[in-house]
Amino acid sequence: MMQFEDTVRRWDAFELRLPSDPDDALYAEAGLRTVFAKGTRQLYADGFYDGNGSLIVRFMPDEQGVWSFHADGPSLPIGGLKGEFLCLPADAGVHGPVRVADATHFAYADGTAFTPFGTELSAWHIQDDACRAKTIHTLQASVFNKARMSLMPNAENRGPGETVFSPFAAGEGGKLDFDRYNPAYFARLEECLQALGQHGIEAELTLFPANEADIQLTPVQEERYIRYVVSRLAAYRNVWWTIADLGDGTLRRDKDWRCGCRTVRECDYGQHLLTVHGAPAAYDWGAPWLTHISLRHEEVTIASTFTLQYEKPVIIDHCGYEGTGPGKENALPPEELVYRIWEGLTRGGYVTHGEALIGSGDTCWSIHGGELQGECWPRIDYLRKLISDAPEFLTYNRMRHDVSTIERQGDYSLSYFGAHRCTSRLFAMPGGEFAVDLIDTWNMKLERLDQTFQERFVIKLPGKLYYALRLQKVSDVPVTGTITEQEQEPLLAVGDGD
Repeated sequence: MMQFEDTVRRWDAFELRLPSDPDDALYAEAGLRTVFAKGTRQLYADGFYDGNGSLIVRFMPDEQGVWSFHADGPSLPIGGLKGEFLCLPADAGVHGPVRVADATHFAYADGTAFTPFGTELSAWHIQDDACRAKTIHTLQASVFNKARMSLMPNAENRGPGETVFSPFAAGEGGKLDFDRYNPAYFARLEECLQALGQHGIEAELTLFPANEADIQLTPVQEERYIRYVVSRLAAYRNVWWTIADLGDGTLRRDKDWRCGCRTVRECDYGQHLLTVHGAPAAYDWGAPWLTHISLRHEEVTIASTFTLQYEKPVIIDHCGYEGTGPGKENALPPEELVYRIWEGLTRGGYVTHGEALIGSGDTCWSIHGGELQGECWPRIDYLRKLISDAPEFLTYNRMRHDVSTIERQGDYSLSYFGAHRCTSRLFAMPGGEFAVDLIDTWNMKLERLDQTFQERFVIKLPGKLYYALRLQKVSDVPVTGTITEQEQEPLLAVGDGD
């Protein structure tokens, strides 16, 4: 007998459960497909085997009203099984899955703008209950709205005593059986996805890791794995797909990733965001099946080049970690990582946070989760608040070669001087008066000048590192809660340009 709830909220997960004879062969091919229909629309979802004689179909309805479904497969009665459910309005604060918007930006399905402030948490979901709870508590109090996770985390990174660490079941001799999946692993992963979603955090899932030394799948096993993962997880609105981490190498098995992306697209009725992750030369970033670009590179200034060349959103998901570890990528001072995040954003891209500082129990945030140890995240939080006060979908000004600037032309601009200790800057603005704010991005202080400006004018700067300047048309955007009192001497004077 099939089991399901007859009501579900928009963009929540509808689940249909069907009994089956226990058969591990169903992991590879559940033989169950369901068509969901509303009006003239028809969407297809494959079922998956959850072990213990249980077949499941999941679906994420994106439209209110009555949906009908028709499940069919060799394990079902002739003619299949039919039913219907009512999709209710979304809960308050739920905006749907994230999509590409305005070519190089992101927005939720309902049109609400989404600016990714991501962090790497590759193996937090294979830690013990206490560590996972601490991670969620930390995320609640932090700035981050996207978490990068590995679906095949390194087993060495699992929590003490944890036995659930792989999507594959254990086979003979303790080796992984790539033809059977591990329902306990996926159940824990789904708990983590739900916990992230409850706090408005997107989950970027990397299906294949950079180091596959211990995971050698045949092409058939790869496709089955992708189909199982997508069938099982596509109903979660906060999921993003990264088909593979290409590491810092060059082109690698390009044909396989094209096939993998095609398989994701075939199975994912929700059309979640999809990319690969790698070095600038590692992939054909113009490939139409990639919704956005995910780069591994320490030079974040390439964000503006890639958005211009490919007209897609660019996220530098790996530019290094705040830490003191071996290797330069694990030993960035906090000032440098904050600089990279500001610089990438004011060049029209986005940059993901990483932390390799060692905390209690020899854990670090970007692998195990737990608690943040570093100095970066409060400053990223400050940046996020500034961006939340700004107009949506700011564009990079390619004509300002001396300073990285995003703007809404004629109304708003945010310029970042970063590592340059400028003492003045000439501006030429269109009609109207502009309020000017000087921002000390490291000390998180903002000072508004006591006069407004128009047309051509010079702003004198303090000649210090990591400063930004915000211009807002007076009639448009008042300052809202981002000014803090300047505790030092006045930072600037102003004068007319000639």
